[in-house]
Amino acid sequence: MDSNYMFLCGVMWCKFGRQEAGKELLRAAEFGNPDMSALAWAMLAKGAHRLRDLERQAQTSSRTIL
Repeated sequence: MDSNYMFLCGVMWCKFGRQEAGKELLRAAEFGNPDMSALAWAMLAKGAHRLRDLERQAQTSSRTIL
C-alpha cells in the first residue's frame, strides 16, 4: 500500500468518517510494514475519538432542542 494513499485514507477517515477509508486503514494496520501499521492505527484511533466527540455533540444538541 502506498503511503500517500494511506495518508489520504487517514484524512477521509478522521475528517469525514468515511467507512471505506477506515477499512483501508485497517488493512494497512494489519498487513502493512511496521511503520505504516503504526501510522494506520494512530489514524484509526484519532478518527474514532473524533467521531465519538461528534456523536456526543449531536446528542447534546438534540436534548437542548427538546
